[in-house]
Amino acid sequence: MAEEGKLPAARRTFETLVNTYPKSVEAAEAQNAIDATLLFEDGQARLLAGKYGTARLAFQTLIAVYPESPLVSRAIEAARAAEGLEQAQSKAPIVRSLRFENMQGVKVQDILQRFQEREIELGVEKAYDAKVAEQAKTVLTELLAEKGVANPRVQVSTREIPPRSVEITFLAGKD
Repeated sequence: MAEEGKLPAARRTFETLVNTYPKSVEAAEAQNAIDATLLFEDGQARLLAGKYGTARLAFQTLIAVYPESPLVSRAIEAARAAEGLEQAQSKAPIVRSLRFENMQGVKVQDILQRFQEREIELGVEKAYDAKVAEQAKTVLTELLAEKGVANPRVQVSTREIPPRSVEITFLAGKD
């Protein structure tokens, strides 16, 4: 089942085996399969989220820790893809400045801490990714609402700084 791409169904089958026969040899093998599946799914989710470095790490961990897993060949391919995407991302413009305007009393330190908690990889001297900037906008809007700002609205703008840099500005307002 895991080979066919039906990972959640395969994981449920393995979980049933572990729960039904917890002391059997097969249960230990099934637990390994569950763990390998979770690593693979984590890698896929990180790849889709544009977190190529941590995706590659998840796939490499699966390959190293579970070399007998039928997912290894797929993990090798996915790790290569993540590495290629990570290299392409490294050619992206570099964020030279992050500005937060009209944040209604929310401190920049709190904003950056929330970005870190949510694994929003946006910061000065990091590669710029428009998708990550949009994720940051969503997280910032949620944070403003948590801090009591009624109907917060956040706009994101970028300004090119030659030769290969950008300034990102987050401007808060109300609907």
